[in-house]
Amino acid sequence: MNCTAYFRRAFLLALGLVLWFAGAKFSFGQAESGTISGTVLDSSGAAVAGAQVTLKKTDTGLTREATSGASGEFQFASLVPGPYQLSVSASGFSAYSQNLTLTVGGRINQEIRLSVSSAQTTVQVSELDAAAAVNTTDQQVAQVITPREMQSLPSLTRNPYDFVQLSGNVSADPNGSTGPNGVGVAIDGLRSASTGILLDGAENVDTFSASVGQSIPLDSVQEYSIVTNGFTAEMGRASGGVVNVTTKSGTNNFHGSLYEYNRISALSANTFNESSTNAYNLVLCPVNNWH
Repeated sequence: MNCTAYFRRAFLLALGLVLWFAGAKFSFGQAESGTISGTVLDSSGAAVAGAQVTLKKTDTGLTREATSGASGEFQFASLVPGPYQLSVSASGFSAYSQNLTLTVGGRINQEIRLSVSSAQTTVQVSELDAAAAVNTTDQQVAQVITPREMQSLPSLTRNPYDFVQLSGNVSADPNGSTGPNGVGVAIDGLRSASTGILLDGAENVDTFSASVGQSIPLDSVQEYSIVTNGFTAEMGRASGGVVNVTTKSGTNNFHGSLYEYNRISALSANTFNESSTNAYNLVLCPVNNWH
C-alpha cells in the first residue's frame, strides 16, 4: 500500500469517527430541551388556520414565531427551560396571551380558543390562573426539582443530586457508603447503577464506577427532573430512572448568590458518638439570592 492510499484510509477512518461521535452527542441533544405546542380554535371549536403565534422567553427576550396550520396546530421545539409568554393573533379575533413555565425536558400542549371581536382587545391568561399542566404528549412520569426548592432547602454537602430523594419511587442505596453508583439512590427498586444521568442533554456517567461523571456546584444548576417511568428514547440507556439536569444559561438581569456554613452548636443535631468526641454537624444557612 502506497503512502497516498494509507493516508486516504486514515483520513476516512478519522472522519467516520468524528461523525459517529457527533451523532452520539446529537442523540442526547434534545433531552434537556422542551417543546411547546398547541392548537388554535375559535369559540365553536373550529380550527383557526393562519394565526400568528409568537413565543417569547421573558428573561432573555428571545422570540420565535410560527403560523398555525390547516388544523390550527403549531409547535416550538428545542426550547431552553424557563419562563415564556405565548401570544396568538388572528384577523377578526381578540389577541390572546398566556404566561408559561417550561421545565427541563418538558412538553406543554395548549388548546387556545380565540373569541370573535372587532375591537383591539387582548385576552390575558396568567400562569396562576391556568390549570395545572398535564403531560398529554407522552407516557413519562417525572418530578421536577425547581430553582426555588434548590434555593430554599438546606443542603449540607452542596450536592444538587441530594434532592433526588424528594421524588417518589426512590430509596436509599443498599450499598450504603461503600461507593454508591448512579446518584446514590435506587429508583423503582432497581440497582443504583441503573440510573441514567444527563447534564445539558449529554450523558454524565463515569462508565467505570457508574457514578456521576462531572460534578457540578449547586449554584450552577437551573433545575432538573427525575424521570421514574416511561422515559423516551432520547434519554439514552437506563433501566431504573433518569436524572436530567440543566445548568443556568443566564438572563438579561444580573444575579448572584451568597451562602455560608454555620457551626453554631445550638443549631446542630448530633449523634451520641459525635457528642462524645465534641464533633458537630455543619448546618447550612439558606441561600440568599440578590440581583
